[in-house]
Amino acid sequence: MRNALFVFLSALVCGAASGDVEQLSDASRLSQGDVQIEIQSPSTDYDAAEGETTVEVEGIASAIGGVRYLDMMFVMDTSQSLRSTDPKDYRSAGAVGLVRNLSPKSDIKIGVVSFDNKGELAQALTSDRNLVAEALRNLPRSGSTNLAAGIQTALAELELNGRPGSSRVIMLFTDGMSNEKKAYDAAVRSHAKGAAIQTLLLGSSKKGGSILDTIAWATGGSFLQVSDPAKLPQAFLDLRTTGIESVTLSVNGSEPVPAQLAGGTFAGNVPLEVGENRIVAFATSLDGETNETAVTVTVRDASCAALEVAAVKEGRPVLSLDDRAVEIVVDASRSMWGRMGGQPKMVVAKEILHDVSYWFPQDLDLALRAYGSTSPSESNNCADSTLLVPFGAQNREPIRQAIARLQPLGQTPIAFALNQATGDFGTLQDDRALVLVTDGIESCGGDPVQAARELREQGIIVHLIGFGLGNAADEDTASLQAVARASGGHYVTAGSAEELKDALVQTVATSFSVFKGNTKVANGSLGSDEPLLLPEGDYRVEIHSSPPQEMPVSLAPRDQLTLTLEKKGGVVSRFERRDRMQHRSCEDVVATIERLEASQETQQSLQTATQ
Repeated sequence: MRNALFVFLSALVCGAASGDVEQLSDASRLSQGDVQIEIQSPSTDYDAAEGETTVEVEGIASAIGGVRYLDMMFVMDTSQSLRSTDPKDYRSAGAVGLVRNLSPKSDIKIGVVSFDNKGELAQALTSDRNLVAEALRNLPRSGSTNLAAGIQTALAELELNGRPGSSRVIMLFTDGMSNEKKAYDAAVRSHAKGAAIQTLLLGSSKKGGSILDTIAWATGGSFLQVSDPAKLPQAFLDLRTTGIESVTLSVNGSEPVPAQLAGGTFAGNVPLEVGENRIVAFATSLDGETNETAVTVTVRDASCAALEVAAVKEGRPVLSLDDRAVEIVVDASRSMWGRMGGQPKMVVAKEILHDVSYWFPQDLDLALRAYGSTSPSESNNCADSTLLVPFGAQNREPIRQAIARLQPLGQTPIAFALNQATGDFGTLQDDRALVLVTDGIESCGGDPVQAARELREQGIIVHLIGFGLGNAADEDTASLQAVARASGGHYVTAGSAEELKDALVQTVATSFSVFKGNTKVANGSLGSDEPLLLPEGDYRVEIHSSPPQEMPVSLAPRDQLTLTLEKKGGVVSRFERRDRMQHRSCEDVVATIERLEASQETQQSLQTATQ
């Protein structure tokens, strides 16, 4: 049958106008299967989102023209017979479904033609897919069937508004037969204008099927016939609009996976790995021709890195590079009778202080001072601060005994206690720090901030642990923070026994800061079990020892870097151990560092402006 029709069509071609014959020569090249394929997304500069492991690949493939543009005309039968053959209007639903499935990133213009005994332009070529969907939903159903009129109306619109170099496609739907000679003549003209016709027949007519099959074949299109109108939505998707049978996707030589085809577009998800990902799209036309295209996407690892800083002495972990002298000052004021976790805060504090006295390293010199422990509150004794155990060898047991005897009685003379502590260190020139454990603010009118500042001038850092805060009348977080800040120390809150234990470890150990450029981005303590999470980059670690030590570190994504320091004969050596860790989001950390850097720049600008 096709051979006879081919002879008939050839005769029609020979009788066509000379201009049509010239264009037919070009169109013949398009219908022979010069497969073109283009990946439109992702681009080579694609930047994967945080933690992204897949990417959607979208593009267009064609064996009937270029892939830069796709101009598509729906030519829809609106004859009276559809009232019985397709009462629920699956015809429109199928066409709208195809429109909705076209790649949103592809440059596609779509028009709509309705035809019965004549053709009518229902929607001119447009990129607005909502307008197209509306036109398809509002198609009438009346009159007879004139395929040629519908095709000619679509060709006129393509001639008027079609884009040079585009793939031109006519989606022809009908449920009946039409004048055979006029339909074939319209097919020849469509072929001459470089437009492939994809045909879809609803019904079981052999004669109608033969006509539509030949029209599609002669123009490089495909034909599909369905008898059940409910299958029309899938049938529209199954039409190989641009002569492409299949598109597969692979990454870095992986097993190809099929992409979804809709019209002349394709889409599919592929996995991504850190580093280079070469994504290949491979197209096969209906006549077996093939072509491929590729895009290389580089995915940067945005994972955080982890930094731990430790110190060793004679092969065992220590909390300082130097001999370390730490005085713990305990709040024994009346407010420590307040309860937490069902027990008085003083009971909890005493238990923790007793426990940590055993596992503080032996190279740590300890002293214990208290305030508010000897005079009742009503006596208003603002000089109530006592050195319970001075620095000295073999004083761990005396410290434990003094802790056991503590009873909360009096006022909160923080400033007085800090001033008295100045003399407790005597002639010690070690790495010196004072750790103040308190649940309240100054109650005797002193100036703890000035006292902390004076300690700092003598090389003594004050760390402050806000313990069991909760009484609004006694607590003032900003005031407590100011005390620690005045001496360059840490302010840590502890709301439970475990948190108090962790806070003591953090504050007793030598502290350090991490800088990015001139901006301080993090603080830590030697030997802390909690690593610092930082984005990749170059940093400077400053150890607050005597004298201070500085060293550069470079972090890559997923680095788990342990920086170990050892001091021998006055010389500090550093050792690095790098492991790999699982992905940890760095989004919040990056945002924090950016805020700190912006604040630093603002301060520098203000200083420059005032000079």
